[in-house]
Amino acid sequence: MLRALGLTLLALAVGAPAASAAERLVPVYDAAAGVTVAHGPRGEILVRFAPRAADIYRRIRARTVVVSCGSVTGEPDGDGFFTTGHSARTVKLTRRRATVHMGVVDPDAQVCAIAVKRSTKSAGGCLPLERDSKWCARVVLALDDVGRAYLDARARAMELSLTVLYAALPPDTLPPAGKAELMLGIDVVELASPDDSPPAGKLGYWTDGDKAMAAVALLRDGKRIFLRYQDEVYSTNVPELMGWGGDDLFSVF
Repeated sequence: MLRALGLTLLALAVGAPAASAAERLVPVYDAAAGVTVAHGPRGEILVRFAPRAADIYRRIRARTVVVSCGSVTGEPDGDGFFTTGHSARTVKLTRRRATVHMGVVDPDAQVCAIAVKRSTKSAGGCLPLERDSKWCARVVLALDDVGRAYLDARARAMELSLTVLYAALPPDTLPPAGKAELMLGIDVVELASPDDSPPAGKLGYWTDGDKAMAAVALLRDGKRIFLRYQDEVYSTNVPELMGWGGDDLFSVF
């Protein structure tokens, strides 16, 4: 069960260059990285890359890309965020660093992405723009606090699954989860029990040294999310990790 759960997510990390967990799983960028969002006179969304973001733009330059923006909402039963739909179109980018026009979209858009076509020759993993999509998101942006919360929840859920996946594989295949940060760029701390929580910004891991294991993280709003396998029972409070949810953007589960 755990192995099957993480195989898609494993493709996101294998072969990726060293980077922070957020960049490796969900490539979110903001003004701190030199990527900013503005609105044009007709309401179009414009993504601008400052000189310090040249390396980020280099990942998408001179290519035909899919630009997509959408809105996010919390599910009525409180099970987290999902996207409520998004507009998408193809754009040919220039080789020189330039503003990317995302098009006229819903004024309430909260997340945007720029995706390139999947290639077997390119290094790193792929975050599919949609379920079974051949387009890999290379630049992801949050337009407001709700968008930031959505992206944070997606990245943390992926970290949970990947950490447990690494722990579930034979020792001679991959390192134990205690060393997962070396391969995933995730700051992992050991928990004394599966009911404990890690400090904010870190991923907690617990195991009984045999078959039981758990991974725990705290979201931006303080909510505790977990994935646990104990006494042959798999449990989690993350809908995507149970195969639920209607998410149509970054649907990699």
